[in-house]
Amino acid sequence: MRALYKDMELDDAQVQIVSDYLREIDFHLPGATPADFEINRTARYLGYMFQKEDLEAFGVGLKSTHPDHRGHNTFIRMSRDQLLGVENPKILPVNRPAMASGMMTMQRFWESPTGPATHGVDAYAGDEGLPGGDMDLSMLESALGDILNFDDGRPVHLNQEILDLKVNWGTLLAGRYPRLKHFEAKGRLSAAQQERLSRLEEEIGKQAAVLEKHGLPTLETLKTKPVVNG
Repeated sequence: MRALYKDMELDDAQVQIVSDYLREIDFHLPGATPADFEINRTARYLGYMFQKEDLEAFGVGLKSTHPDHRGHNTFIRMSRDQLLGVENPKILPVNRPAMASGMMTMQRFWESPTGPATHGVDAYAGDEGLPGGDMDLSMLESALGDILNFDDGRPVHLNQEILDLKVNWGTLLAGRYPRLKHFEAKGRLSAAQQERLSRLEEEIGKQAAVLEKHGLPTLETLKTKPVVNG
């Protein structure tokens, strides 16, 4: 299936529609007001992008201009009819004004009480051993923890469902893990990184039955030849 609509470029009248809606529902970040946003002129189509999303939904990016929230972004969900100015438009349930970055799976590894953490070429400059190795390990450890929480019926980070877990775990095991093994063989890991990797591999082995139950790959899966097109 394909998306019903494409992203929408907003004109001045549509930007005003968004601004009016923010005031109508009193949408704001803590300590700020609905007027403390710069509205992105590109409304992103959300239908088919996220599970359980309304097929008429668009997300309008909002950049905070409030002094206490500079550098933070959020978004507001609005229906296509709303953005087009249709009379009596479909109104979607209002999403809470969460920081957009906080809704990303990786944000838990970058959170900072003073704003977004440092990114770019110097992001891993302070790492001992393999630059980025601590991040690789944290992502794999957390993904495995999410899977075990899901299996036990406990809350999962960002309320991920099994499809989310499959994509995340499969991607990490196919990318981050081989990277760690490559540099392990070259002696690039610090002693602490090596110890964490060994513990992680041991835990993945112990939880193989859980992974297999949910159709998730294990370390043994990486040793097999993938079947293409059935």
